[in-house]
Amino acid sequence: MTALDPRKRFLEHALERPGALFLLVAVLCAAGVWTGTRLPSSIFPSVTFPRIKVIAEAAEEPAAQMIPAVTRPLEEAVLRVPGIERVTSTTTRGSVEIGAEFSWGTDMQVALQRLQAQIERVRPDLPPGIRVEAEWMNTAIFPILGYALTSDTRSQSDLRELADFTLKPELIQVPGVSQVQVQGGRFREFQVRLDPARLAGRRLSAADVVEAIRRNDVLESAGLVEANHELYLSLVTGKPRGIDELAAIAIPAAKDGVPVSLGQLGSIAAADAVTYVLTAADRRPAVLINIVRQPAASTLEIARQIDELFRRRPELLPKDVRWQAFYDQAEFVRDSVRGVRDAILIGVALAAVVLALYLRSARMTLVAVATIPVTVAIVLLGLVMTGQTINLMTLGGIAAAIGLVADDAIVVVENIARHAEEGVSANPALSGLREVFPALTGSSLSTIAIFVPFALLTGVAGAFFRPLALTMAIALAVSYFLSALAVPAAADRLRVSAHRKPKHREPRIARFFIAHPWIALVVTLALLAGGWVLYGAIGSDFLPQMDEGSIILDYWTPPGTSLTDTSQMLAEVEKVIMSVPDVATYSRRTGTELGFFVTEPNRGDYVIRLKPRKTRRPVDEVIAELRSKIAAAEPAVRTEFGQLLEDNIGDLAGGVPQPIDLRLYAEDQAVLQQKARAAAKVIGGISGVTDVFDGITVAGPILDVRGRPDALARFGLTAEALHAQVEPAMAGTVAGNLRIGERLYPIRVFSRPTPDVARLPELPIQTPGGSMVPLSVLAAVGTGPPDVEIHRENLRTFIGVTARLSDRSLGGAVAEIQQRLARDLPLPAGMSLRFGGLYEQQQTSFKGLLGVLFGGLLLVAVILMFEFGDWRAPFLTAVIALAVLTSVLASLVVTGMTLNVSSFVGAIMMVGIVGEKAVFLIHDAREELRRGVPVREAWAEASRKRLRAVMMTIFATAFALAPLAIALGEGSQLQQPLAIAVIGGFVLSSPLVLLVLPSLYCWMDPRGRLAGTRAQDAIRSAP
Repeated sequence: MTALDPRKRFLEHALERPGALFLLVAVLCAAGVWTGTRLPSSIFPSVTFPRIKVIAEAAEEPAAQMIPAVTRPLEEAVLRVPGIERVTSTTTRGSVEIGAEFSWGTDMQVALQRLQAQIERVRPDLPPGIRVEAEWMNTAIFPILGYALTSDTRSQSDLRELADFTLKPELIQVPGVSQVQVQGGRFREFQVRLDPARLAGRRLSAADVVEAIRRNDVLESAGLVEANHELYLSLVTGKPRGIDELAAIAIPAAKDGVPVSLGQLGSIAAADAVTYVLTAADRRPAVLINIVRQPAASTLEIARQIDELFRRRPELLPKDVRWQAFYDQAEFVRDSVRGVRDAILIGVALAAVVLALYLRSARMTLVAVATIPVTVAIVLLGLVMTGQTINLMTLGGIAAAIGLVADDAIVVVENIARHAEEGVSANPALSGLREVFPALTGSSLSTIAIFVPFALLTGVAGAFFRPLALTMAIALAVSYFLSALAVPAAADRLRVSAHRKPKHREPRIARFFIAHPWIALVVTLALLAGGWVLYGAIGSDFLPQMDEGSIILDYWTPPGTSLTDTSQMLAEVEKVIMSVPDVATYSRRTGTELGFFVTEPNRGDYVIRLKPRKTRRPVDEVIAELRSKIAAAEPAVRTEFGQLLEDNIGDLAGGVPQPIDLRLYAEDQAVLQQKARAAAKVIGGISGVTDVFDGITVAGPILDVRGRPDALARFGLTAEALHAQVEPAMAGTVAGNLRIGERLYPIRVFSRPTPDVARLPELPIQTPGGSMVPLSVLAAVGTGPPDVEIHRENLRTFIGVTARLSDRSLGGAVAEIQQRLARDLPLPAGMSLRFGGLYEQQQTSFKGLLGVLFGGLLLVAVILMFEFGDWRAPFLTAVIALAVLTSVLASLVVTGMTLNVSSFVGAIMMVGIVGEKAVFLIHDAREELRRGVPVREAWAEASRKRLRAVMMTIFATAFALAPLAIALGEGSQLQQPLAIAVIGGFVLSSPLVLLVLPSLYCWMDPRGRLAGTRAQDAIRSAP
């Protein structure tokens, strides 16, 4: 009895019970389909990004004052949180935005709690009334749906109240929705506009009125009182319950005066509050509603539920109000799912054609092709069990695995067909499987092992491509078991037989290479050298360019531009946007952005939704037209173009969505700004670099009212008392709230009909003695230097010069920028620079992927060593795999692709694929050697036997991946470089494995030690 008997018995036992196998497969398929249809769907996987953003708002403090009072205490608090790696901050007037980046793998729920605890620890040291908010940045914090509320008859305040009090409570109840963000519109308030003459006549100031309202706007408990067999809550309140009661509030008069009611001092009316945030859609003022999903929720299901809500409850929207989507991620997800589905179906059909032509057996073709949809169904079950979702990465993993799934079935089917053709046994299914089973196991392990190092990959590449690697590993594992058990059982049940006589083709080319190993050696060295040259010459990017069907347009009007003038400029921009025929609709935000950011009133963004992909130009062409036309129409408006998902990744990864982010570090702001402008000028002169920004953000001018200490002291005033009388004359002072029903409205007091900056020095200020003194006597009124945003990283001040790219690779652009800066931008002592942004993410990802590549090579080598026990097998397989990478790089160059994370993953996959092919070839050669065949003939025969299976896998895989390679369907552009890399690698891998590997192995092992002396002795002694 031989050592192989247990395996034989297992295979025979499995094939004897095909009904049980088919039932198990059917149950798994049904479970996969049932659970797969219920999987949450989204654009990207649920990725845990190690980044928390903190925003602190402290009224309108100048940036220079914010640094010591707010920024530094918060930075130092965040730096004390365990696991922190980098803290960046942006300080502007009244606001601070802090980005806290942690090491990958950090438990971000715990990190958020610790960060919030540290903030609370320093809160007593922060200015009173400051509001601090911390948000963990992940893929689920960005809106998945955006809607615009517009009306020709209703005011913006009416639309805002409709959104806040009618729609938001309904939308937040939709399963899976975590936030409903409302932007824009106008808030209602009650405005008290005082008559200066009446105030002066009663020797009152606006501060006296504000104080009187505040003292009456109270609700205090006087305790619980038991009386009349009941327990009463006693309350003391002066809160007004309407305009009449507000007007009746008594204002204490000056000395010896008679108190006067508030209504006698001016007018009181409901009005729209002054706002410095404007929103619009399709050239109309609009209230924007953004829907944010829970991390595990389905984008498609949320969109469906919202549509169903308005169909079921039409009364939620008045007839004169329009509800229109300006951003719909669900549509992109839906199109992506449909596109990948079509790619899979087309790939399967093309692979079936290849198999039918080679096998010339409908039954065998059916068996091989049937494994693909069965594998996909069972993979869906695996995704459910591993907590994954339907997204671009898992869908791409399924589509990219189709070719590899077909490989396993092809190898088994081809071997069974060959046994039937050659009449090897009466049961070709069993004998064919028995012969190929060890190699099938080793090859499958080699392919699966290549994805194991992805589990250790960190950074953005790991976050996004780990789900893809996991999906492909599950698919290959399922494919192995189906090929090893279900495929032979199906072939046996279908009574596979020979449909043609075998044609014995002499392996002349293989014999030629085996006889001339120096040719194989020269070819290998030439390919390795060529690969090195191509690697240095090929362009590189971070992620592939995608056409998402939407554009994010960030804009800046000149610093300090009023909201009115900004709106006038943007009206011209919107004419340009709507004149482009590819645009379907848009939304605009001014003074705020789509996301969690600190935003100045002179900046904002557009989300431009394009028409369906089939009816418009590519997004790059649309962006180019918009950029040139807007620059011509409004040259004072600075613009920056991107795509929403691309920007989201940049915001999550490091807070900077631009590909180019040059950071200059120094303490002297003047020198920093000078060098930043010079750097921007250098970068702007480089071809393909667009949207260059010097990083200097001017918030706007300052109107400075600086009290004169001697004058204030002489009249018995303080700076605080001065502020109490200046504020009502400018922006108005909120003195309390008026409750109407369940809603609270601010009460804002104005001491002048309209703010008049030019006459501010003439503002009469009441002194404690009752006299009136012009403001110019008490303070110097003038404009101060404009506030500039201050950026810091780990307590060091920097300015980030940013840019985007157009028809230019990221790696090539940065290399040229580095050369130009080294030549044209001398840096003073103490100043340094580094590149951040997406380039930094790319470099980190490439280092990680390079580690995955060599880790995969090592694992494949270990498997080959266990399989064959000969060091030449892993060594030569690794050499061939590295040589195949030349074909991968060449395919990228020919198709105009760059080396990015996606194509890098494709290159890594080729290592496993080469290992898979090598296992079968070396296994067949060893079997020939063990039969006593001479070394050269054994390798030539192994090459001949593998030829048909290899050619079938080449064409089947190429055709299966072709729909991805041509980016058929939405979302497939993310996997397009991967598919091209794999197809290109297949082109060269087969001749290298079939010709070069046997030649080099014969040269290095002329005595055939691969067979093993113990195995040969066992074969000779067997009966």
